[in-house]
Amino acid sequence: LYGVVLIGIITMLILLIGLPKIIPIIFKNSTFYSLVNHTELSIMLYITGLLALIILLMTLKLCRNIINRTPFSQSSVSSLKIISICSFIIFICYIYMCIFMALTLGTFTITIAAFLVSLVSAILFRLVELAVEIQTENELTI
Repeated sequence: LYGVVLIGIITMLILLIGLPKIIPIIFKNSTFYSLVNHTELSIMLYITGLLALIILLMTLKLCRNIINRTPFSQSSVSSLKIISICSFIIFICYIYMCIFMALTLGTFTITIAAFLVSLVSAILFRLVELAVEIQTENELTI
């Protein structure tokens, strides 16, 4: 899992650096690209790409906690909270894209996926936070 996340981080960095050259290649014959403001699209892709990179970095931190056998730690709680916040911001960005730029099946799918990631990570954040509290209480009792 740790290796997969590292590959994801490296790929995301390459995509963010090469974004100005990649966008015209991907959207060459797309009607979506002809409908939207290219500058606005680039800004939205950079914002959501940087947030996705932060999510990957927090996932790497969670993997490290699992490897170190400390999954129920304050570090995991903060990582899950950051993942939830970042994915919710991505959700808001794609809602903006659906309303003001162009509603396509792809943007709608990413919007729903970002919302679900935000929801699940918020639930896991609270769950791990409670587990840390219970673990701390148990350590104080002993």
